[in-house]
Amino acid sequence: MLDIALEKDLIELLATNFKAAQIEELGKLLFGNFDIYKLLNEQNHITVPARRAAQLLVQHCSECNCHPKLIHLLVETDGSQFMGRQANVEGIELFLDKLTGSGLAYDFSRRQVIKIKDDPFELMNWGSLRNGKSYLLTVLSVDVVGSSALSRSHGARKVGKALFQFAQHVKDRLRAYDGRIWNWNGDGGIIAFAFKEHEARAVQFALELQLTMPVLNSRLDLPDGVDLALRAGLDSGKLTFANDVGAIVSDVINYACHLEKSAVLPGSIGVSDTLYKTLPARLAAPFSKTVDFNDRPARLIPGRIDSLRFATAAAAQEPELLGRIANA
Repeated sequence: MLDIALEKDLIELLATNFKAAQIEELGKLLFGNFDIYKLLNEQNHITVPARRAAQLLVQHCSECNCHPKLIHLLVETDGSQFMGRQANVEGIELFLDKLTGSGLAYDFSRRQVIKIKDDPFELMNWGSLRNGKSYLLTVLSVDVVGSSALSRSHGARKVGKALFQFAQHVKDRLRAYDGRIWNWNGDGGIIAFAFKEHEARAVQFALELQLTMPVLNSRLDLPDGVDLALRAGLDSGKLTFANDVGAIVSDVINYACHLEKSAVLPGSIGVSDTLYKTLPARLAAPFSKTVDFNDRPARLIPGRIDSLRFATAAAAQEPELLGRIANA
């Protein structure tokens, strides 16, 4: 059974993508004798709004406990021929993403709705992206600067433990932004963001990650003055999803990786101009430096944002500030 919110989302999905006659046909595919006019006790010359037809079908599915069959039918209908035309169920991925939040998911390999036994955060496709289909996503490439040199200088075991704590730090904060780690190599990797406001969420996460590095570094068992420092690069665009996320080949991923490794300073963030243009003004403001990278413009935060050492300048101004407050 779906909760009330998901039922409303399902009704909206049907009403947005199908006319009343098409919704009735979906009902017939499920139940054989589904008839909107009989359910309404109306004659068939009356025009039935699509939303009312959608409500009737979802209600009927609720009474028969057939929501999973309807969801399966919508997934299978998306991208196929239906009633003589190509059917594209706009918003199906977003609905399936919400479905995972209720403890259910659509298993594309088994072609059915299943109960999620594991953490939904481990679903690399958010329970909704389909193998071979293209989607708009934002990709973040992040890595620890000079991790190999750190291992040689301070011991592989000690640095390895620090990198493990860093990976956990990333996972713990990523949940709030609904991102997915698609590839991880110990000192960094590829993180993807999908659905509504994925561009802003990706940049917000990158900012939080850099800004919380002093907190993480304070917990690490590394020598005084030795900190983990990150570079982060982001791009946004259309890529083709694959179930083996580590094998996805995409210009979006390549650009984010190359930008991070070749143009971004330690402790900072760079974004493609494509991504920059989607950001609200307050979020875009720190990216004040423009560079040309790989024949495309990119925007960078010009300085480090990951160190408490910047507090030194503020501390130097404190006596003057306290004097002004006292004389106010």
